[in-house]
Amino acid sequence: MITFEEIELRGPELRDVKTLHQNITEAEMNPLLANAYYPLSTLGIEEFLSRKANDARERRGYLFSIYVEGEGPLGLLELGNIDWKARHLELSMWVSKGFRGRGYEKKAALAALHFAFKELGMHKVCAKCLETDSVFCHFYEQVLAFAQEGKLREQNFHGGKYVGTLLFGMLDKEYATMFGQNKVAINAQKSTRKLVHMEFKEGSTKPEY
Repeated sequence: MITFEEIELRGPELRDVKTLHQNITEAEMNPLLANAYYPLSTLGIEEFLSRKANDARERRGYLFSIYVEGEGPLGLLELGNIDWKARHLELSMWVSKGFRGRGYEKKAALAALHFAFKELGMHKVCAKCLETDSVFCHFYEQVLAFAQEGKLREQNFHGGKYVGTLLFGMLDKEYATMFGQNKVAINAQKSTRKLVHMEFKEGSTKPEY
């Protein structure tokens, strides 16, 4: 579990499927589902989580539920498409509209960036969004300070027309300069079933208990 202030990033649980289904099928753009509009049943959510659990076992990517105590799962966040040789991955996330505007998105993203750079040892974190998705494009560029790196012209078909995709990126040194002082806790569950705090020194990918 990764915590930053009141935000917790945890592995998704099957008991959360009903809540996730109610929220994730909102009739609006959803970056985590490639901005697709299609009916998604609770069975579909379970299959989606199962695929992502397999990705984690194969070290291809990691999916987290975003929690705040007393609120349940607010949304999902993924660190996916991991390239272990080049040391980069892709960040995508979604927060239910009932919880937006409270700063949860930024805190969840910062917790995930800490995990990507400090725990996984990534050199770069990438993100992308449809050029028509002004909310997420602004979020990556203005809130998280990702650099805009380019545009894929007419890359997606969405809303009855072709639209471009904007590409963003952040390097490990940029993260260290802008957000490296944040106090993010990464906890591991041992046989005692107590959460143990782990510290990561600058430049190290191995934790110290």
